Order: sequence, then C-alpha cells, then structure tokens
Amino acid sequence: MPDESGGSESSQGVVRWRRLILNLVAGLAAAAVVIVIAGSHLGPQIAHTNLGNADYRYLALAGACLIIVLLTEAFTLVVIARALCPLASTWGVFGVAFESLLVGGATSFGGLEIPYQVVRLRYSGLSGSQATSAVIVKGLIHTSLLVIVAAVALVPAIGTRLTSLQRWVLIGVIVAVLAGWLIAGLWTHKPVGRRLLPGRVRKYTDSFREANLILLHAGWKVIAGTVTLQAVYWVAMFSIIPLVLMALGYKGGLLPVIIAQAALQVIMPFSPLPGGAGIAELGYLGLIGASVPSDIRVSSLVLWRIFTWLIPIAVGAVAIGIRVVIAGRRRRAARQEVTHAESH
Repeated sequence: MPDESGGSESSQGVVRWRRLILNLVAGLAAAAVVIVIAGSHLGPQIAHTNLGNADYRYLALAGACLIIVLLTEAFTLVVIARALCPLASTWGVFGVAFESLLVGGATSFGGLEIPYQVVRLRYSGLSGSQATSAVIVKGLIHTSLLVIVAAVALVPAIGTRLTSLQRWVLIGVIVAVLAGWLIAGLWTHKPVGRRLLPGRVRKYTDSFREANLILLHAGWKVIAGTVTLQAVYWVAMFSIIPLVLMALGYKGGLLPVIIAQAALQVIMPFSPLPGGAGIAELGYLGLIGASVPSDIRVSSLVLWRIFTWLIPIAVGAVAIGIRVVIAGRRRRAARQEVTHAESH
C-alpha cells in the first residue's frame, strides 16, 4: 500500500521482524500440538473425515464472509481516520488496516498491533493524538459489540459449555469494557483528576481528549457508520464457523455455535502466543467441538484457523510487501531525479 514517507517500521523500532517470525512459528507449533493431541484422542473417527466430500459451496461462502470481514475492518478505520483528519490518505489508512493483520496475528496478545497502527497512521496524515484516538475508538466499538454477543453465553438456557475460568474471564472482560467506556466518556467531557497527572502524561491525555471531541463533533453519522460496519464485521465473522460446519455435513443448531464462538473470541486474546494459539484450539474443542459430531471436530477446527488466522496473516504480508515495493520504487525515482538534476 502507498507509503507517504517511504520509511520502514524497523527504523521506528515498532516491529522486529525476526522476533515476529519466531513468535509466529511458536504459535503455529502450539496450535499443531493441540490439534495432533486432539486428533489422537478422537482416534479412528478422524480417519472417516474426508474433506474431498465437503460441500465447497459453503466453503466459498465462508471465503466471501472472510473478505467482508477484512473489508469492513479496513473501512471502519478509514471512516474514523477521515473524520478526525479529512486530509488523511484513504489508501494509506487501508494499507495500515491490512498490514496490521500480519502484525496482530503474529504477536503475543496482539501486542504490537495498536502501536504499529498508530505509527503507520501518522504516515497517512494523522497526528499522534488523532492516530491514537482512531485506533482506541475502533477497538472499543469492535470489542463492545463482541462482548454484547458473548455475554449471552452467560445465560444458562443457552447451554454454552463454559468452564469456571472461562466464565470469570468473560465477566472480567465485560467489566473492563464498561470501565473503558466510562473512563473515555469522563475524560472526553470532564477530565477528572487531570491536574494530578504528570506533565508529560497530561500532554498525551489532553491530545487524546481533543481528538475524541473532534470525533464527536463529526456527527452521529460517523459513529453510526462505524457501529454499522463493525456489526457487519461480526455477522460475517460469526458466519464462518457455521458455514465450515455445514460444508462438512453438520445439521445441528447454529445459535449455540454462534454464541460459543463469541465467547471464544473474547477468551483467545489471553493466550501468550500469537493468534490466540493453544487457547483458540482448546477453546474451540471445548466450546464448539463438544456440540458437533466427533468426526468433523478437528477438520472444522483446522479450516476455521485457516480462514481466520492464516489467510489474514498472508493478506497482511502481501500488503506490507506491496508498500515496501512501492516505497523502493519511489526512492529510486527520487535518486534518479537528483542525479539527473546534478548532471545538468
């Protein structure tokens, strides 16, 4: 994607690519170990699973849902960024959204995704406070809609198979999101305790508050558009597992599967490995696999991880590669212009 500066992340100290690759390998290894152990536990039933007999129409629909997921995520960031900074580069913001798929999917706890987006958004025309506000506001809306659906998993009548630990983690996330909205609201409209903060911290919080006020003044259309895009994102995301299961011949109810995967999405980020590796696979087998026939548990798990983890990482890698190539061509063109001017 276009890079207005031609700079590199490594020079910013944002991403150490060698460590990122090692983390990704560790995550893939952990996921593979869980899948192998689960496969050996299920025994000969796995041998009867034949992906060649899968209904590829449903898999194609799952792929279409993934495209919707990727596009709505990118459009959400564009809407917020352009509301904060109308002169921001649309293609640059798109590039940031796609590139962060690699960074978020290959780092523990998605740890570098937020600072990576903040730094890259500044190359697209946003100030530091605007970039920070855009990423945080998008994250709050993104997580809030997920938590609303996941909270349904706490209703006993739904029958979601939550362990005691998973239940408390889900409750903790719900409380944290509510606290996040409360703090953001207080600091946007009335910065309580502002004078007690150190000068340097106060400078950043004031900039963040100013950016949020700009976003609110942009009008409800921007906020409604952001919420709508994220709602479409989650509808598409929650459709992937049911479509994968239907492709493998599943005929059961879908509501428990949708609610269970919402709870799973909340729990996954607590994995110390990239992409929620380990927790994602164990959680899938416990929350969703227990409700589906044993002969499609592992195959549906593998397909789900390919759709929602490996393909997005590949898209992010392609986006970064495109930007690096374009930046390299611009630098070569600039050097040629300088050389040509000096020769005359």
